[in-house]
Amino acid sequence: MNSQSSPIGFDRRTLAQAASVERRQGPVLDSQGYWWPERREVVIQFLTRYIFWALGSLFFLTVDGYQPLVLPLTSLLVVYGIYFILNSLLFWMAMRSLNVSALRVGMLLDMFMVTISVIHDPYPVPPSALAYLMVIFGNGMRYGMRPFAESAVAATMGMVLCYGIRYRLGGFDVTPADLFYGLFWIMLVLYAFMLMGQVDRQHKLLDYRSRYDSLTGLLNRSGFIEMAESRLGEATDHAPQTLLFADLNAFKSINDRFGHAAGDRVLLEIGRILRESTDSELVGRWGGDEFVVLLRHGESMVPTVMNRIEERTLLWAQGNGLPVSLSLGVGFAPKDGTDLDTLLSVADIKLYQNKAEKSET
Repeated sequence: MNSQSSPIGFDRRTLAQAASVERRQGPVLDSQGYWWPERREVVIQFLTRYIFWALGSLFFLTVDGYQPLVLPLTSLLVVYGIYFILNSLLFWMAMRSLNVSALRVGMLLDMFMVTISVIHDPYPVPPSALAYLMVIFGNGMRYGMRPFAESAVAATMGMVLCYGIRYRLGGFDVTPADLFYGLFWIMLVLYAFMLMGQVDRQHKLLDYRSRYDSLTGLLNRSGFIEMAESRLGEATDHAPQTLLFADLNAFKSINDRFGHAAGDRVLLEIGRILRESTDSELVGRWGGDEFVVLLRHGESMVPTVMNRIEERTLLWAQGNGLPVSLSLGVGFAPKDGTDLDTLLSVADIKLYQNKAEKSET
């Protein structure tokens, strides 16, 4: 192992710093394509909902010529009050634990309230319909392309419903202003949709770069920490996990003798050997010439996996005329611990022992 390498062990403060770096780089994508914003962004969204509630209530209390198209004014204000209570409940839940279902419920609740408001808007061209755009942009800009598309579809359905009710029950006539307003609304949403597509692609690229090593395509340190920590919590005696730590021997001499291009080729090949030999989805480049793998195996299978890695490394080295070899160390969960810090420390000790044995021979 290079003497200049950073220490293997890390504490909880380091984990928190790594998570903070990821948050600064941009929202994290989940498996359903949602961005997870910072807590501050969630607070701003709910404050915006409270402002909508206040302005909507004030609008219907002060507007002249209110006609009870579906609901009388008192009932409409009761609906606004229920919206306030439900919004407060969602706010409390979001501060505890944010999830996709809660985001969708909040979006649908917003769409329902905007639709109710547009239906009862007494103006021939209802200004309250602009609130649909606020819901679309508020979800899309914060949570990504998929919620943007979902909210745009929901808004379109809401517009069709509320205008149908207005023209059917309210006696409103279709005017050129309505047609212009509708056309302008569609053009604005389509333009925003194209812009959001570009933003979404950039976010996905940033998310990939923040989690994966650009050379080997393996998980980088922060990506491996995030995924391994969640899986190690599931380790039991009946479902053990093994952390394998690998270090290239004398890697600096390969760079010095054969050039950095050869060194990059070695790193790329070692990453491929580790992926194929371990059949694990959690393979990462820890940094420099160090690699980590999380196996769904107990102690009985580990010697077979390690022998396979060493044999394939030796065959590749001989076939390419490069002095490539690995030192390996392991930590077993839950036997040695169930957190990544402890397992890395145990694996690091065993790796040094393995390296010392090889240097003696």
